[in-house]
Amino acid sequence: MLRGTYLVHHEKRAHLWSLGYVPRLKTYPGWEVPSPLEISVSKGGADISQVCADVLSLTKLNFNACIYGDGIPVTLRFANAVGEILTAAPTQAASRALSFRYYI
Repeated sequence: MLRGTYLVHHEKRAHLWSLGYVPRLKTYPGWEVPSPLEISVSKGGADISQVCADVLSLTKLNFNACIYGDGIPVTLRFANAVGEILTAAPTQAASRALSFRYYI
């Protein structure tokens, strides 16, 4: 599958392959079979093709980890990492909340 291929199911729903063969590299840089991201427009009247292009551009390069073609938009990967940190905090009601500086 070519990276950036998308299949439109409806004017507000599509599947986008953010991983796959990259012609410029002449290879597929991943280890597993590419699986698509499900893209849907839930609010507004945005064009699904433009939304897919925007999501694909967010998966192109993760500057924080220097990963090309990460597959998941960098905004979601960062949010998941922060979520893991927050859920690792003690769950006791008596423990005081740490200030935000401990999480960055």
